[in-house]
Amino acid sequence: MKSLLLILVLVIIQLPRRDSEPVVVLPSNRANITADYGGKYVQLKNAGSQVFLPKIPPRALPSGVRWYVDVVNFGPNEVTIQASDKFEVRLQPKDSVRIVAADSIYEIAH
Repeated sequence: MKSLLLILVLVIIQLPRRDSEPVVVLPSNRANITADYGGKYVQLKNAGSQVFLPKIPPRALPSGVRWYVDVVNFGPNEVTIQASDKFEVRLQPKDSVRIVAADSIYEIAH
């Protein structure tokens, strides 16, 4: 029993935590997620109905990982995140998504 508890604690310690990611609160008067937000947790609070990603998907992060942003909509309204005409995702209040740049397009990470 003790060894099972120890293993569980060690697994929990290894899980990624949101508080270890840099957090960016997108101001309500700003409608763009910029390339320098890559690898960050972007919080939308009182955002407009549309938020735009960089037109050209950014290159990999300095760590070599593909560029990504984790976005959460704190509301109060639905927000559409889009880049050109090829990518669009709608977030209801409390929804979140990881958006990844894959070559010349954006994808939703699953």
